[in-house]
Amino acid sequence: MDEGFIVVGKIVSTKGNKGEIKVIPLTDSIDRFKKLTDVFISKGKNKKQLKINKLEIKKNTIILEIADIDNIEKAKMIVGSFLEVKRSNAIKLPKDTYFIFDIVGLEVYTNENELLGKVDNIISTGSNDVYVVKNKNKQEILIPAIRGVIKDIDLVKKRITINVVDGLI
Repeated sequence: MDEGFIVVGKIVSTKGNKGEIKVIPLTDSIDRFKKLTDVFISKGKNKKQLKINKLEIKKNTIILEIADIDNIEKAKMIVGSFLEVKRSNAIKLPKDTYFIFDIVGLEVYTNENELLGKVDNIISTGSNDVYVVKNKNKQEILIPAIRGVIKDIDLVKKRITINVVDGLI
C-alpha cells in the first residue's frame, strides 16, 4: 500500500449491467463513504482516480456508480480492486486510537527493551483488539491491546512498548 493512501473498501462484484459495483467496506465507519466524491482504485501497482456519480448503502455493502464505468464489462475489469482515499482525507481518530495499518508492522518491545517481534495481524475480539506478534522464529505471541499491557505506541519510531504481566508470554 502507498504511504499516502489508505484502503477503505474492496470491490467484490458487479451489480446489474450498467456498470455499478458492489463494495465491501474495510473501515469501521461505513458512513465515511457518504462524504466521498472520488476514490482511487488500485489493482497491483496501478492506481486511478475516479469520480463517484452515485452511492447507495445497503446493509453492510456499498453500491457505487463510477464515472467512466458505464457497462458490466468495464465493471468486471475492476472487481477485486481496492478503493483508497488520500491519507489526508482519512477520518480523524480519537486520542490513543490508531488505524490497523498503522499498527501492523510495528516492532514490539518489553519495558526492559527486549524485542518480542513485529505486529503481523490484529484480531478484533469485540471487547479489545489482540495484536498478533511474530518473533524471528515465526512463533506467534498474542498481546491484548489494553491499557494495563500497552505502555506506549510510537508511530514515528515504529515501536510499541508493553508491560509484561504474569502469564502474558
